[in-house]
Amino acid sequence: MATRNSKSPRTFLGKEIQRAREAKGITRDALAKAVYVSESLVRSWERGLRLPKPDHLKAVEKVLGFGNGEDAGILCRIREDLINDAVPQEWFGRWQEVEGQATELWAFQAFVLPGLLQTEGYATAVLHASHHNADAEEEIATRLERQKILDQEDPPTLVALIAEATLRNNMGGKKVMREQLLHLVEMASRENVIIQVIPAESEVCAGFTGPFVVANFDGGDDVAYVDNAISGDVIEDAAAVARLRRMFNIFRADALRAQESIEFILRLADELWTE
Repeated sequence: MATRNSKSPRTFLGKEIQRAREAKGITRDALAKAVYVSESLVRSWERGLRLPKPDHLKAVEKVLGFGNGEDAGILCRIREDLINDAVPQEWFGRWQEVEGQATELWAFQAFVLPGLLQTEGYATAVLHASHHNADAEEEIATRLERQKILDQEDPPTLVALIAEATLRNNMGGKKVMREQLLHLVEMASRENVIIQVIPAESEVCAGFTGPFVVANFDGGDDVAYVDNAISGDVIEDAAAVARLRRMFNIFRADALRAQESIEFILRLADELWTE
């Protein structure tokens, strides 16, 4: 596994694309238009966050002058020889960057509310409990910092499917939980945030094996993040990501509609979490 400070094969390829583009005096936007993708996707390539598809890479080579002589096909060879043989979990520990580049995020949680929607009190309770009273202040600050992507100029759309149990699980006491549920309602009023609750009586609950998030990129392949009690894994395998997308769609089909979910959350806040 590549360490955080080492240059991974994906990053190396991205730097080569950027270096060649700048040597030609071509802007990122011009390159994007020439190969029929978005400027944000080219930026993700150059930062090593997204891996160019072979067809896109061939088009990039043609625009940047890699089409003749010894340089012909060099970027494609880097992709094939270095990246395809690399350890697949290069992004471990870099999910925050992935979130920042995504255009849409589909999150499912069965036990704990999504980090992007947690209040400071709720996050503090969850992280302190998971660290067995160890110092979790840095992770709390990081989690709250991550939430700023929902406030940026062009924020991603977040669709959060939340199992009813997450609204009932006591994380920090009644005051914390009431503030958290009211915060969910406030977040759900935003145009880029959709929150839907899956009722406990739904039969799809039998399929809840753990939380996951699927990130979609403008013009790029989906990437997923699967969390567990030990670590989190970034998933890029197309078949595995497609399976998670299918699970998400099945769960969503049994979820309450957005307005019904807001009303349900408010009712639970009054019934369960009023001191």
